[in-house]
Amino acid sequence: MTVLKFYLILPLYLMFLLKTLANNLSNLTADAVVPISGTNMGAVQLPDGNTRVYYQDGNNGSIVQLVISDAFNVGNFKSSNVWVPSSQVRENSPVAVSLVANGNTFVQIHVFFFSRENILSEYYWKGNGPQGGAGCSDCVTSKGFVGVADSQMLYAMASSATSPPTLRVGFVSAGAPNTISEAVNDGSGWSVASLST
Repeated sequence: MTVLKFYLILPLYLMFLLKTLANNLSNLTADAVVPISGTNMGAVQLPDGNTRVYYQDGNNGSIVQLVISDAFNVGNFKSSNVWVPSSQVRENSPVAVSLVANGNTFVQIHVFFFSRENILSEYYWKGNGPQGGAGCSDCVTSKGFVGVADSQMLYAMASSATSPPTLRVGFVSAGAPNTISEAVNDGSGWSVASLST
């Protein structure tokens, strides 16, 4: 009789156990995911493997920085913070990022985007902290280069082969809307030129 009760109760116990395990696994998966609601993004990997992802928050429009210790399959999420306030970013702005490194040492991260007035804008990280906004005299923002409204075309690159490093930012300029223009800073300040033959 005891063996019979055991075999009658065993299936019920196993169903309960499997359901509990399934719930725990789905909770584990949900808890392990970092919730992100964004539009456009860009990223760089530092020489030591650390990763920075910058995206425009889909809820408030700010540009957010994610700090990840390495590639997602081996690294972990470290932190998240607002990099550029929403008041300085155009809705649905493209985001382009470049990294200046000196060998195995990262020197600067530059984040480019368009302001609400479609001005090509920049925030960057140097050893002394983030720089950007209206008061940043060496940012491309201070030059007032205007992009075409609603354009999603934006790229950024940096070359450490020159000293000081050269920064290049491609966009569609309101002054030359039928081609790509490039803002360039080779250490002597920002200038802009359109693609030509």
